[in-house]
Amino acid sequence: MDPLRRKGDSWNESETFQDAWTLRTVRRLTSTGLFNTTPAYHTSTTFTHDGERLVFARGHNGRSAVFAADTRSGQITQLIDAIDGVGHWATVQANEASQYADGRGISGPSMCLAPRSRWLVYHAGRSVRAVHLDSLDERLLVEDIGTEWMAGVLSVDPEETHVLVPVKPAHPDVAAGREMSIGYMEHFAGGGMLTRLVQVPLAGGTAEAVHEDIGAGCAHCPHCPTDGDLVLIDRDFAPKFWAGSDNYQTTRCWILRLSTGELTELRPRDPKRFQVHSAWTWDGQAVVYHGPARDGGHYIGVAGRDGQVIQEWAFPEARHYGHVSAAAGRRGVILDGNLSRDLLLWLDYASARPRVEVIARHGTDWGGCPGQLPHPHPHADPTGRTICWNACANGRTDVFVVEV
Repeated sequence: MDPLRRKGDSWNESETFQDAWTLRTVRRLTSTGLFNTTPAYHTSTTFTHDGERLVFARGHNGRSAVFAADTRSGQITQLIDAIDGVGHWATVQANEASQYADGRGISGPSMCLAPRSRWLVYHAGRSVRAVHLDSLDERLLVEDIGTEWMAGVLSVDPEETHVLVPVKPAHPDVAAGREMSIGYMEHFAGGGMLTRLVQVPLAGGTAEAVHEDIGAGCAHCPHCPTDGDLVLIDRDFAPKFWAGSDNYQTTRCWILRLSTGELTELRPRDPKRFQVHSAWTWDGQAVVYHGPARDGGHYIGVAGRDGQVIQEWAFPEARHYGHVSAAAGRRGVILDGNLSRDLLLWLDYASARPRVEVIARHGTDWGGCPGQLPHPHPHADPTGRTICWNACANGRTDVFVVEV
């Protein structure tokens, strides 16, 4: 079976099994292709509003496309004709050039689905495009961001009228078509970093720069699920973060109000301020986060929109890399790492003491392929019924779902 077919083709390659830890029924949605990846760990970017379909990208033999899958039956629909290339322009910037990424194609983590209007927005090479899950209508939103920029993870506002595209400078060697003489982070540790947030109408139209942050890099700008004027941003101040010269004591995660430029610092209690990942809660009132603790291990916490910490716990034995995402319908953080290398966990923050529960085993090979492709990046659907993740084995990745 050809892993990449034609626009509108539909088929089923899924299988089900029982999770060994919880005996929940898990559906493996994909079983072909080199990589299959859902969007990054941001809130409300992967499932339709009713939780019945999710989106993912697939790459195989130097070509890639985007897809929707029915979470209960496993039926897959190819949304576009496959394009030449795998991985968009930014994947090469991170020095991932390989069979998994050549900078001319599509990569899953940077996509974003508008859950109610059902438009999927994605990068293809240096362009930004959209496709509708039902009609399969397509839109070209940004023809070319330019070789001088690299674009981060896309975000659609909760009103589903605009797309936010974070861009920062491209590595000059890559922009010139040369092999990188020094890594991306090392190059900008000497200065020259900035972030520009570009807003584009989802219906198509003129792109507009709505915010600029000189000296800081940002690849993530997810909108608050209930307030389109608020976005959660990373602020990586070179050279402090990348060189570690201040022992990561400068806060990384902030809330930005687009209309005024007002910034709210999400300062953790732990003296080590570098939150590695963060995500909005589904009600838009708080942010979940985690980072390396000063005294070893990781801290995991929740902060309100005012920047005040609601809960934060230090886990001194938590030494594995991982991500946090928000659980729909409960006051919980979904973890794919930190506390366990191979389990998806809920960390309940409704009480003073943390309560941890196993969701299912993801079992990914974290180093099985380049970059973020093997990262589970778990998502809850808006109804709270289903959680999905990615897992890598034998050099390829697949998408899984479990009903909880």
